[in-house]
Amino acid sequence: MLSDIWQLKQYHDVGNDHRAWILSAEDLLAASRLLRKLRNAFDIESIGVGDAIPDEGRIHPVELMLRGFAVECLLKALWLKRGEKICVNGKYVGVKGAGDHALPQLWDANNLSFTDHQRDVLKRLSIFMTSVGRYPIAKDWGETKIQSTLGGGKGSPTYWATPSDDEAYDSIVKILHEALDS
Repeated sequence: MLSDIWQLKQYHDVGNDHRAWILSAEDLLAASRLLRKLRNAFDIESIGVGDAIPDEGRIHPVELMLRGFAVECLLKALWLKRGEKICVNGKYVGVKGAGDHALPQLWDANNLSFTDHQRDVLKRLSIFMTSVGRYPIAKDWGETKIQSTLGGGKGSPTYWATPSDDEAYDSIVKILHEALDS
C-alpha cells in the first residue's frame, strides 16, 4: 500500500506541474476538435419541422464547454510555468485573484493582453463551462440574461458566431501555446 506521504507528494507534483495541465488541455482540445468536425459536417437545413435532431446537431454547447476547459488548463499551465502553485497542503487552491472557470480572470492573472473579441469569447466560454454546456441553467439567471453584444445589439451570451468566434478562439489557443513554448 502506498503511504499517505507518498500520495500527497504525487498530488503536489502532478498538480503543480505545468506539463500535466498541458496534457489535460491537449486531451480536451482533441475531443473538442472531433466534436467541431462533426458539427461542421452537419447540415441544419436537412432537418425538417418536427424531425428529430440527430446527435451531430446537439453537440455544440458541449464542444464549447470542452474548449473552455482546455483554455482553463492552458492558463493554469502558464501560471505554474511562471513559478506559481495551484496545490498547497493537499488542497487545490487555484489561481490567486481568479475564480474557478473564470477565463477572463485567469487571463488577467497571467498578465496577457487580448482584443475585445477575445475577452468576449473567454467570457462566453466561461458560461458554457459553468452552465449551458452541462446544465440547463446557470447558477444565477443574470449570467445568461439578454445583454449588449460586442458587435452591437442585444442577445444571450450563450451564442457562438461562426467563423469569427472560432477564429478568436483559435487565436487564444495559439497565444497560450506560444507563451508556454517560450
